Amino acid sequence: MPEVPDVIKGISILVFIFVPIEKVLAVHQQKLFREGWFTDICYYFSGYFIGHSTTKLLIVFALLSQRSIPILSSFVGQQSLVLQVTVAIFIGDLSFYIIHRLMHTVPWLWQFHTIHHSSTHIDWLATVRVHPFEQILTKACQMIPLYWLGFSTEALAIYAIFSSAIAFFIHANISVRFPILKWIIATPEFHHWHHDRHPQLYAQNLAVQLPILDYIFGTWHMPDREFPKQYGTELNTKTNYFNYLIYPFNHLFKNKRN
Repeated sequence: MPEVPDVIKGISILVFIFVPIEKVLAVHQQKLFREGWFTDICYYFSGYFIGHSTTKLLIVFALLSQRSIPILSSFVGQQSLVLQVTVAIFIGDLSFYIIHRLMHTVPWLWQFHTIHHSSTHIDWLATVRVHPFEQILTKACQMIPLYWLGFSTEALAIYAIFSSAIAFFIHANISVRFPILKWIIATPEFHHWHHDRHPQLYAQNLAVQLPILDYIFGTWHMPDREFPKQYGTELNTKTNYFNYLIYPFNHLFKNKRN
């Protein structure tokens, strides 16, 4: 019997975990095959292969390049696994926060990021609607500092699994609130406000793992016991994967001609 590819195993596990949970604990009632689901499936499969390819390229890049502070990288590698993972989460999310904020404030970067915000339905599957350029850019910004600083292979592997798991979790269409946890780790209650159709702040709740970063940098927004009523942007949500793929370039070329 042929072995099931990892990409199929992955989406099967996600379906098995999130579909029942979202059915029982939904914030907003919506169809299983809601608008844009097929486009997001395309993003899942393309994102899987792009993500794996990018990781391999980043590892090669890190191995071929010299670490800027050899003494520091040696010191980091000698620390306990728990401490390494904890610090990796902080550095990784701080790096993501910075590039994420730029995506909301630099017009040409927003043309790529607006695709992630185009979904009018936020759930676990909406997680993967990310333009390949953004996926590669954010992964590089998160992982290169960690490679250079000398985190162990085990710490990087745990960080990668944690990052992927929490990404699906914070987009999930679930109404469960976490009174204490929400101040420590990002939750759906926190991240859904980032996708608000009418945000109070243009760039709010930019961290995806550590909400404290938004509190420190003044982008925290989470009304008590509330979720947004509408999600998405004015970008055409009924378009397909290919049109999303070329959308940023069409917009950029149009601006240049004007």
